[in-house]
Amino acid sequence: MQLLPQPQRTSVQAGNFLLTAATQLVLQNAPPGALLYGEMLAETIRQETGLRLPVVSGVARGGDIAICLDDSIHANQYVISITPQRARLSAGSDELLCNGVQTLCQLIQRHGALLPCLGIEDWPQLAARGYYQDISRGRIPTLASLKRTADFLCRYKINQWQLYIEHTYLFRDLSEVWRDDTPLTAQQVMELDQYCAARHIELVPSLSTFGHMYKILSTKSYEHLAELPGANSVPFSFTYAAWHHTLNAADDHSLQFIEGLINEYRALFRTNKFNLCADETFDLGKGRGQAMAQQIGEHQLYLKRLGELCRFIVQQGGVPMFWGDIMWREPGSCALLPKETICLNWGYLPEQREDEVRWIAESCGRQYVCPGVCAWNRWVPLFHNAYRNISVMASHGVKYGAIGLLNTDWGDYGHINDPRLSVPGILYGAALAWNIDQVPFEQMNEAISMLAYGDRTGHFVGAMVALESHEVFDWQHVVSWIEATDEPARQAVLAQVQMAQIPAANKALCAGCRSLMRAAGALPRGYKETVPVLLAAAEGAMLWNEVALLLDGPLSPKQKANALQLAGRLEKWFHRYADLWRQISRETGLARLTQIIARYADLLRTRACPPAQK
Repeated sequence: MQLLPQPQRTSVQAGNFLLTAATQLVLQNAPPGALLYGEMLAETIRQETGLRLPVVSGVARGGDIAICLDDSIHANQYVISITPQRARLSAGSDELLCNGVQTLCQLIQRHGALLPCLGIEDWPQLAARGYYQDISRGRIPTLASLKRTADFLCRYKINQWQLYIEHTYLFRDLSEVWRDDTPLTAQQVMELDQYCAARHIELVPSLSTFGHMYKILSTKSYEHLAELPGANSVPFSFTYAAWHHTLNAADDHSLQFIEGLINEYRALFRTNKFNLCADETFDLGKGRGQAMAQQIGEHQLYLKRLGELCRFIVQQGGVPMFWGDIMWREPGSCALLPKETICLNWGYLPEQREDEVRWIAESCGRQYVCPGVCAWNRWVPLFHNAYRNISVMASHGVKYGAIGLLNTDWGDYGHINDPRLSVPGILYGAALAWNIDQVPFEQMNEAISMLAYGDRTGHFVGAMVALESHEVFDWQHVVSWIEATDEPARQAVLAQVQMAQIPAANKALCAGCRSLMRAAGALPRGYKETVPVLLAAAEGAMLWNEVALLLDGPLSPKQKANALQLAGRLEKWFHRYADLWRQISRETGLARLTQIIARYADLLRTRACPPAQK
């Protein structure tokens, strides 16, 4: 596999085309935005060959690279022709012209100034190829890192991006919600929207409007809109925040409140789409809306509110989206929603069954299939799971006529997973949404190593993969144990941890780190940013595995000494981890993670030196 995504048709001919200092990048019959694409190509050529080639407009000569729109080509297609005399990219639309330039950039990455003669005819299998990024559960990226992500998505032909918002946008009248946060501002969102549009990425607003509204509904001002009374008096915990705080669907004031938020937020985007989320409404009908739920049924209560929100978007000329985890249980009710509605049909199992995709296709019609990068609650993503999950869901989507694929990247329990480690998972989605033809896992990883990390040996992502699946005391168990309210609950958490596997897991992580450092030697300058992130992730996995062994039962003198040492190692490791966090994310979120680390470090010291023995 040479390119990501793999083109639909490629023919290789004899010979090569040589870039020289006299080569020009010529825009012919190209829209104004094509100047950016030319500059992208020129910069890639400079990085890979040292040549500084001009971007001009006019008629291409022999030895040039022509970039042009061509009315004779389908709007959803681009064509590349490379002969010994010249290279030419033609496309039927501005977006496909941009896509074609990304393919040229990848060819330059692979072959430098001596390009093979070939022909490419290419088009996407799915119209919408999206990435869904959580920026509400702990991490809020800096604007600079968001723009770098946009450049990355553009390179691999991902044309839709959604940022998951619960409370991390600076709404004008919600100062009580964001006063202790570092939210995105209107100007930042609009700047990012413009940056994305130039790269043919549709930035789609995504806002929690039903479930997952912890921070808003736990304020004094808006607690009365929550389904469960007393939301303002419950102390924060990651566990509670993940499972509670649903809006009261029986209260019309809650609908008016959400409509106001939608109006304010939606105005920042040029797209007509709006993701209402409306998923995991765990508290629905269990509190203030109980009477109505008993009268009309819990699902009907859900459908009533979802329908109101969808119609509100449609009345404004928009296209509503929602997560389908509740709807597919009774898919026939999709017919009650506006026809414009798009169901986001998620599923994260490696062998995710096709039933839900088929049911929604038969009842709702318009859907995206939504797999995941399988990174949440992990220091190291589950790469095998992500590859298989995305492959299976993409196949289901094509089989049942899905109009898009939205690859999800969540941040449950504080978002400890570093987004830079999601790169392989994002690229599995980019490749399979464009071209459903199966590419073996190892071959896909070799291409990612070469193109995303500059590793001409193709081994780097394989070294990343070797670090997966060794988190015995994984982050969700770490949080669940420390937040448990009594000893039986803590024992129940530990009962789920396979303690006997920890020595082998940590041995494998140590070996994986050595392999990683050998593979990292092949990375060129400027591509090594991921290495310390991976090392910190592996070290964190090992430390938490060690912590688990010291949580239960009396400690021997040797274990007490280990506990004292481990407390310090944990704190020093987290200090390094926090520095890596700040490279791409704002300070928000670190404080709560610091509290978790401190509680464990203090506990280890207490277990080593109980108060009675001091």
